[in-house]
Amino acid sequence: MTLRNPSKKRIVLLTDCLVDLAGGAEKQIYELARGLDKSIYEVHIVILNFCGQGSKEILEATGSQVQVFRVIRVYGLSGLIQGFRFYKFLKDNRINILLTYHFSSDMWGTFWGHLAGVKSIISNRRDMGFWRVNSHVTAYKLIDHWVDRIVTVSRSIKQMVINEEGVEAQRIEVIYNGVNLPQKDIQSFQEKEKALLGLHDNDILIMHVANLKPVKGHKYLLEAFAAISALYPHVRLILIGQDELNGQIQNMAKGLNISDKVIFMGKRDDVPSLLNWADICVLPSLSEGMSNSILEYMAAQKPVIATDVGGNPELIKDGVNGLLVEIENSQQLQDALLLLINDRKKCLDMGRAGYERVKNEFSMPAMLLGYERLFTQIKVLHLISSGGLFGAERVVLNLASKNEGGTSFVGVINNSHNSHTEIIEEAKKLNLNTVVFDSKGKFDLGLIGIIRRFIIEHKIDIIHTHNYKSDVAGIFVANLTRVKWIATHHGWIATDKKLAFYEKIDSFILKYAPKIVFVSSKMKQKFLNKNIKEGHLEVIDNGIPIEKFDGRAQRQSTRSSLGLRDDDCAIVIVGRLSREKGHEIFLKAAVEVLKNTQHVKFIIVGDGPLRKKLEQEICDLNLSGRILFTGIREDMPAIYAACDILVNSSHSEGLPMTILEAMASRLPVIATQVGAVGEVIRSQENGILLQPGDEHQLALGMMALARDNEKCRRFAEIAYQDVCARFSDTGMARKYKQVYEEVLFQ
Repeated sequence: MTLRNPSKKRIVLLTDCLVDLAGGAEKQIYELARGLDKSIYEVHIVILNFCGQGSKEILEATGSQVQVFRVIRVYGLSGLIQGFRFYKFLKDNRINILLTYHFSSDMWGTFWGHLAGVKSIISNRRDMGFWRVNSHVTAYKLIDHWVDRIVTVSRSIKQMVINEEGVEAQRIEVIYNGVNLPQKDIQSFQEKEKALLGLHDNDILIMHVANLKPVKGHKYLLEAFAAISALYPHVRLILIGQDELNGQIQNMAKGLNISDKVIFMGKRDDVPSLLNWADICVLPSLSEGMSNSILEYMAAQKPVIATDVGGNPELIKDGVNGLLVEIENSQQLQDALLLLINDRKKCLDMGRAGYERVKNEFSMPAMLLGYERLFTQIKVLHLISSGGLFGAERVVLNLASKNEGGTSFVGVINNSHNSHTEIIEEAKKLNLNTVVFDSKGKFDLGLIGIIRRFIIEHKIDIIHTHNYKSDVAGIFVANLTRVKWIATHHGWIATDKKLAFYEKIDSFILKYAPKIVFVSSKMKQKFLNKNIKEGHLEVIDNGIPIEKFDGRAQRQSTRSSLGLRDDDCAIVIVGRLSREKGHEIFLKAAVEVLKNTQHVKFIIVGDGPLRKKLEQEICDLNLSGRILFTGIREDMPAIYAACDILVNSSHSEGLPMTILEAMASRLPVIATQVGAVGEVIRSQENGILLQPGDEHQLALGMMALARDNEKCRRFAEIAYQDVCARFSDTGMARKYKQVYEEVLFQ
């Protein structure tokens, strides 16, 4: 598959204001804008109010473009006027992704983003909502259905959104805040300033980094510290943060007679350096989302005492990298501080444990990776008109199962005159999203409207069709919605004039698909011969979950259940019991094999319209007792493990999944050279290739392998290596995702 660079994804980071770049959300916006790969993303930072230290120059230095829409009130005249400007901005810049921060941006941005048709709108919830009242919750409920994803910075906030706003869990992503780890070669201890503050080397320093406001719990920390300072004269408390209480905390320190031991340093932009002074770090908040302060404490290798609220317990493992206490509980704060003051080794051990945890789970690269995965999430509706659980259906299931970082729906057009929903039942076992579109006749025009409504309601990005009837639906739905359409051509099997006619219609329709994926280069070449531009065509090999087919541990028990003896050579054919699969050739070859080879048993797996005819033919050929019909089996890994050779005697094929599954099961394969089989099986190297319809050559191939265990082993091992290299479901899904992105962002 040719690698291409799709057009850049155009993203807006929208926030209420940027007072500075030290606050929680502000810092994360800055780091996200700075960290996103500008060869992939075109980043716009949009601000409703610009003030303080978060200068435009600093933001633009990240490689982002900065825009200000001065909105005084989102529901007022300025909100309306600036909203039309923002609408035009989104349209003119063809924004793909809108990420909103804070309440005003969530409301205003989501409304105008939805109106402008932004494909993906993502809203943030960054705290436990200590400021929220019923009107806020109601407002969120009104706009949530326009939002594709909600990002929370902790699991506790996610649960709050589920409980209060009624948002489905699968629509919420938890992405923890990231922190930059300090450079080990930088030692900025600011010793001169430390001396000016009257701090000495033997002082025990307790540090609390948070703006001075009620929710940060300074009151309870001062009460606890007052009791401790009476016992330990060399303990000092350092408070870093902007005073938002007009001196109330300072007055409280005076009232507790600890003013000489509490140092108010105000707002600082060098917190990581100042943390080097600390022996113990504290965050006694009454409410918290995901604290940047705690992350910075951990990065500085400091033990942490924090209240057991919000996201704090997701950062602090009590007794491992810190201690958790109840909110508004000065006594518990005092006890925790005393414990660490008296145990220097515990402080060091907790500090190291915290550093390792933040390095592994809460680093800035980890946060960026979380957002990049979120930004590349694609909603796909796989649509198929199914006749059972066969090759194309298996591809759909494997592809949907591996759509990591995205959302897939397995959809089936269910014909009322010939109902088949086996793929839906299998998808449910795999915990995949499913949908059934009932069709009243061979083709129900009302079906188009039903599929269209589903796509609009679930904000589907891609409709991915998998056979001729779904292709017809695909072209209509794509033209009635903004959804992108791609089709996978699994191969045509024209067994009668009706199917040949359908294939001609399908061939005509597929010319209008933005992208057609073929499972073999041979199939692609047929379309090139129809003068279709190569840029619309891709080849992606079918993929299977290779690890699933290691069923060797089940071999003996499954053979016993099938009535196979230890010395029996079991030869299996797997597929729908229909004319194109060549079962009659298989049976005639079996007669010849049994005349010349002992201890061979034949197994037919599958069901279909030829079942009775084949059973009668077995009787006529005197094969009763030597051939076993198993019907459709749900334990195919065990069936493959129980057998010794797989045969595929088809007259026509695309790329049979059963061949790939057998290769993954380390079974030698004998197959007819049809469809894409010759691109997988190399005769006398990893299997045996035959011309279709030649029962004598098939019999010779079966006898050759049945008599030569070493050849079987050699073919099987090479086939296994081949399937691992080319046909994994992970590799298939990765290539399809690239096609999806190319179609979406072109």
